[in-house]
Amino acid sequence: MAYEPRHSPDHDNTGWPPGVRYIIGNEGCERFSYYGMRAILTVFLAQYLYIHHPVFAADPERNAKAHYHVFAGAVYLFPLLGAVIADRLFGKYRTILWLSIVYVAGHAVLAVSEHSVTGFWIGLGLIAVGSGGIKPNVSAHVGDQFGRGNWFRVPAIFQAFYFIINFGSAGATLLIPKTLEWYGPTVAFGIPGVLMALATVAFWMGRKVFVHVPAHPAGKLGTLDAISSSLFVIAFAHLFAPAVFHDVSWKVLVPSALGFIVAGSVVFAIRQRVKQDDGFLAVLAFAVKGYFSGKQPAEEDAPDVSHSDPAVQARRERLVKSRFFGGAARHFGIEAAEGPPAVLRVVSVFFLVSVFWALFDQHGSSWVLQAKTMNLELPGVGQVKPSQIAALNPLMVMILIPVNNNLLYPGLGKLGLKMTPLRRMTGGMLVAGISFLLVAFIQHRIDAAGVGQVSFLWQVLPYFVITQAEVMVSITGLEFAYTQAPKRMKSTVMGFWLAAVAGGNLFVALFETFSKLPLATGFMVYAGLMFVAGVLFGIRSYFYQPQDYVQD
Repeated sequence: MAYEPRHSPDHDNTGWPPGVRYIIGNEGCERFSYYGMRAILTVFLAQYLYIHHPVFAADPERNAKAHYHVFAGAVYLFPLLGAVIADRLFGKYRTILWLSIVYVAGHAVLAVSEHSVTGFWIGLGLIAVGSGGIKPNVSAHVGDQFGRGNWFRVPAIFQAFYFIINFGSAGATLLIPKTLEWYGPTVAFGIPGVLMALATVAFWMGRKVFVHVPAHPAGKLGTLDAISSSLFVIAFAHLFAPAVFHDVSWKVLVPSALGFIVAGSVVFAIRQRVKQDDGFLAVLAFAVKGYFSGKQPAEEDAPDVSHSDPAVQARRERLVKSRFFGGAARHFGIEAAEGPPAVLRVVSVFFLVSVFWALFDQHGSSWVLQAKTMNLELPGVGQVKPSQIAALNPLMVMILIPVNNNLLYPGLGKLGLKMTPLRRMTGGMLVAGISFLLVAFIQHRIDAAGVGQVSFLWQVLPYFVITQAEVMVSITGLEFAYTQAPKRMKSTVMGFWLAAVAGGNLFVALFETFSKLPLATGFMVYAGLMFVAGVLFGIRSYFYQPQDYVQD
C-alpha cells in the first residue's frame, strides 16, 4: 500500500518524533562498521598491504599514516557534495538510503582485496563516497524530525546521537583488531560490511514515519547543481594527490584542478541561464556583483520583513538594509538571502576547527604507531593490540558527556563562567593541545628507554585529555552548526562543518608526506599549532553573535 510521507514536522508534538529510533539504530550500526574498518586501517596498511609494495615499502608506517588521513579527509570532503545532492536533487532520505548501498559495496570490495592495493583503494573510495555523502544529511535529518513543540529536545537528541556513535565505535575498536589477528583481513573487513547492511535496513524501516524534507529544485536543475558541485569537489580533491602519488607533478595537478573549476563554473552558468538559482552560490555571486558594480535593486522592492518574533524581524531588517546582502534580499526574497550570510558567519568560525581535527584524528594513526613501540602487556589480561587502545576514546566519551553536562558546565556556571557553545569549543581546542604535549613526553621516554620498555598505560592520560577536548568541540559543534543555519541551508552548513575535518586531515597527510620529522618533534609542532588556533578561535568567538533558526 502506498504511503505519503510528511514533508514538515508536527509542530504540536511535544514528545519524541516517531522516526528517531530508526535513525539511532541506523547510526549505531553504521558507526560500528566505519570505526571497525578504520580501527585496523593504519596497521593493515603498514603491516599487510604496503610491506612489499615497490614504492610504499620504503617507509610503510609513514605512508600508512599519510594515507589513513587521505582516506579520513576524503570521508569528510564528500559531505560538500552529499549536502548538495540531498538539498537540491534527491532529498535527504533517498540520498542517505542510496549512498548507504554504495557504502555496503565498499566494505565488500575491502573484504576481497587484502592483496591488491588498487582493489583496496577502490573499496576505500566507495566507502568515502558512501560514508561522506550521508554524513551531513544524517545529522540534519535528525533535526528535520523536530518542530516547534519539541524543539527543546534537540540538544538531548544530539547528545543521544553522539552517545550511540561512540557505543558503536567502542565495540568495533575492541572487536575488529582481534578479529584481524584471529581470522585475517577478509573477516575483519567483512564484519563491518554486515553491520553497514543492517544499518541500511534499519533506515529503510523508518521510511513511513520520517519527515521527508523534499529537495529543491530537483529535476533538471537539481541535476545541473549536482554536476557543478561534483566538478568543484573533484578540483579540491587534487590537493590530496601528492600524499598518495609521490611522483605527481604540480605542473599536472594545477592545470587539472583549474580545468575542473572552469568546467564546474560553465555548468553553473548554464544552470543559471535555464533558471536563476536562489541557492548559496547564486545569492553570494549576486551580492558580490552588486556590491562592486553598485547596481542594486530599487529600495521600493524590499520584501516584507514582518514576523511574530521581534528578534527574527530585527534580523530581517538588518539583512535588507545591509550594503552587501541587502540587494540580494530585495532580489531573491528574505528566505533565500538570509542563508549565505548565515553560512559565511558559521564558516568564519569553523575554519579554525580544522586544526583541532588535525590533532584529534591522529589517535587512529600516529598514536597507534606510538603504541606499537610500547609494552602492550595488560596485567591480568595479556597482550592488547595497538589499535584496541583507541577504544578508550569512545568509552570515555560515554562517561564524560553526562559528567560535563551535569557537573562541569553547571559548576562553572555557578562560578560565573557561563559555558556557551563557543566557549566550550575554545576550551576544547586548548585542551587538545595539552594532549599532544603529553604524547610528546611519552615519545621522549620511549626514545630514551627503547622499544617495548614503556607501558602503553601511559597513553591513558592523553586519551582522557583528547576525549575531553572532543566532547567540548565536536558534540557542541554539531549542535551549533544545525542551530545556526536557516532551514534551507542546514545540510550545507553541516557539509562545511565536516569539510573542516577534511581540511585537518589534508594538513596531516601533506605534513607527514613532506616533513619527515621524528614523532616527538611532530607532536610538539601540532601542539603549538593547536594553541595558536585555540587563541584565535576564542578571539573570533568573542565577536560572534549567535542566531537560532527554529524550524519554520
